[in-house]
Amino acid sequence: MNEITKIHLGRQAFTVSIDAHVELKNYLEAINKEVNDKEVLQEIELRMAELLIERGVTNNKVVLSSDIKYLKKQLGNPIDFKTDEEIEDTSSKKQYEPKRLFRDTNNAIIAGVASGLAQYFGIDAVIIRILFILLVLVTFGWGILLYIILWLLVPEAKTPSDRLQMAGKPVNVGSLKEIVEKVDINGAAHRAHSSVADFINSLFRFLIKLLGIVLIAFGLSVVFGLIAAETYLLVDGKTWAQDNIFPIGFREHLLLDIAMVVVALIAALIILFGIAMFRRKWPIKTWATGTLVGLGLIGLAVGGALAGNIYPNVRDRYNANVHTTVRSLQPFNYLNINGPWTNVNFITANNYSISLTYYSHPNLSKVKTVVQNKTLTINTDQFDWKRNCQSICIPDNYNLSFTIYAPDAYELANQSGIGVPPLPPGPVYKNTL
Repeated sequence: MNEITKIHLGRQAFTVSIDAHVELKNYLEAINKEVNDKEVLQEIELRMAELLIERGVTNNKVVLSSDIKYLKKQLGNPIDFKTDEEIEDTSSKKQYEPKRLFRDTNNAIIAGVASGLAQYFGIDAVIIRILFILLVLVTFGWGILLYIILWLLVPEAKTPSDRLQMAGKPVNVGSLKEIVEKVDINGAAHRAHSSVADFINSLFRFLIKLLGIVLIAFGLSVVFGLIAAETYLLVDGKTWAQDNIFPIGFREHLLLDIAMVVVALIAALIILFGIAMFRRKWPIKTWATGTLVGLGLIGLAVGGALAGNIYPNVRDRYNANVHTTVRSLQPFNYLNINGPWTNVNFITANNYSISLTYYSHPNLSKVKTVVQNKTLTINTDQFDWKRNCQSICIPDNYNLSFTIYAPDAYELANQSGIGVPPLPPGPVYKNTL
């Protein structure tokens, strides 16, 4: 039976056997004697704690001598790291280990996602940043959501041990001492930047903050707009529904509410991202952000299912409100259109006529179709294209279109410059080209 004791290693509590405790204490003393650096020793203890946790040593398990031997094998022998020359020589001979993905906040513009990815793939961070910008433009802003997700999921490289793993270097006594000693050198180099570089960096940070303010303002405007729209629907919902093909029932109203919630969640993420760009720090807890993203994905899934379910009803209601009126015409050879340009189709037929296709019930008396001097004139100057609704209209106009039937429809289409009709059946068609 082995005696045990409690220790703290790298801010982690462990239960260790007495024999293992003696070995660990001697190992740390030997390391301290060689490196003689308190900060390096703290990083080594943090790495030891990480290795023990990765090995499966948790609170209900005891650290044994075999575990200490494992730590020595991973971190190396302290006697090998006596001088700076020896450190450089040994570190140059170390084989690279598999890289781990971290956010490189030391070289960050916003959160270090791009610089961390650049470290992981071994390319310039500028390339990753350009790819993110292109992704945002191509996907209409969804690249921002991807950046936020990586920001939340990818850990920050806080310690020298993290930075070594990010670069794919072995985490041992020599490499830890080397990277800690380089911290002051990097800081001095940063402070020695030219005034031009400082100005460029300051300008870029100012533009990032300005973009953050713009995103915050945009997100807030979307949220306020949704609140106003929802208030309007609650106050005047019945009137609004009567004049529209959508919504037409409980499921449609539910879909509309879900869509508003999803848009509001996206706007909230945009606001949070703008705040994070301004402060360079994510403003809420990870679990809260995950909840927002999860609710948004659930809303998209439920909304998609509802949309597929109610689409046939909406389509049928729209088609039920689409009407066609046919007017017979005298023979004509030319076409003249006055008023706003409208949708005109041509179909070859034995008789001359024109059909008017429209949504709802417009005042067709203001649409003139007159044949004079062998010329058909379509006049829509007096026609009110917008629907006269008591509230918001969907669709917002009558979608008026014309179909002209004539034996020489092909020639009419060509001379009007509108388009070429389909070939007619039988001998009625005359090809004048």
